[in-house]
Amino acid sequence: MRMKAAVSREVGRLGIEEVELDRPQDTEILIRMQAAGVCHSDLHTYRGELRATPPLVLGHEGAGVVETAGSRVSRFKPGDKVVVNWLPACESCPTCLSGRHNLCERLARTTFRALMLDGSTRLKTTDGMPLKHMLSAATMAEYAVVDECGAVPVPADVPYEIAAVVGCAVATGVGAVTHTAQARPGLPAAVIGCGGVGLSAVQGCKLAGCNPIAAIDVLDSKLAFARTLGATHVINSSEVDLVDALRELTGQGPEYVFDSVGAAQTIDAALRAVRPGGTATIVGLHAAKSEVAISAGALVLQNKRLLGSFVGSTRPRLDLPLLLELYRAGKLQLDDLVTKRYPLDELPQAFDDMEAGNVARGVLVF
Repeated sequence: MRMKAAVSREVGRLGIEEVELDRPQDTEILIRMQAAGVCHSDLHTYRGELRATPPLVLGHEGAGVVETAGSRVSRFKPGDKVVVNWLPACESCPTCLSGRHNLCERLARTTFRALMLDGSTRLKTTDGMPLKHMLSAATMAEYAVVDECGAVPVPADVPYEIAAVVGCAVATGVGAVTHTAQARPGLPAAVIGCGGVGLSAVQGCKLAGCNPIAAIDVLDSKLAFARTLGATHVINSSEVDLVDALRELTGQGPEYVFDSVGAAQTIDAALRAVRPGGTATIVGLHAAKSEVAISAGALVLQNKRLLGSFVGSTRPRLDLPLLLELYRAGKLQLDDLVTKRYPLDELPQAFDDMEAGNVARGVLVF
């Protein structure tokens, strides 16, 4: 079938064009997309800054309706409302059996190479160029084909835009707090970077009962978003030293610092800012291909912990439904997180708005 999609034919090139999508195979479903989140990972991918590189169709956050299902699909039927799970864990390898579904051993061979789970692709341009599926998902398109383990049911009353961002931004930010750092109530926390993931981490800190909760960014517009979503204090790190500001607020520093940026400078700041015995958790991927120097003295002499958090240590088939229920119960303010909606043709503007800090989370709607 032919459809419109966000295509990157080569590094640094982005276009909205018609592509060919093959029908789903036996264990796969065809999803008619209704919403797709706009994430920094999409931007990094088409710029060639992550492992999977063009040519490919962008997008990994998404929600829609099952259109057709393969002959061996048992979990879904046409008409079902689903969120795309771009971490389709096998749940049978030793890593999955240990509870680390986000580190499933088959992901490196397939998903992180932008391939389907059988190592192939279902996409090509109208002039015959094969296209990969970003993170086995390719949600920035009118339709997507995923394996049935690459989808999770969504309650009927949850908007598609909300379901889409739960699949990555919310799971990553909230999970970093609740799963990776296992934050305890009553202890001070700070979040560096107030994009979609950082703002979700702020909400995770609120959910965990942390106090105070400091949000840090260089843009006042993002800090204003953070205040509405649970930050008790905000710090503009372009005006003051964030480590000094956090110590002034909390004494020795926060018990928990979450770095949603992941640049060399912010990783260093997170480790320096956290109090002795505290935990710095790195969530962002800006320095994914860089070597980052850290202070061994801070780790050893001050007994600090430096943790990596990939997608919030999430077990998607278990945790995404829980996050959706927290939203339905009013415990997560996700309506306020989605601040702007765009048609597919306006994806370049959505990327510009994201980089400029004009949105908390932008979403493509179909």
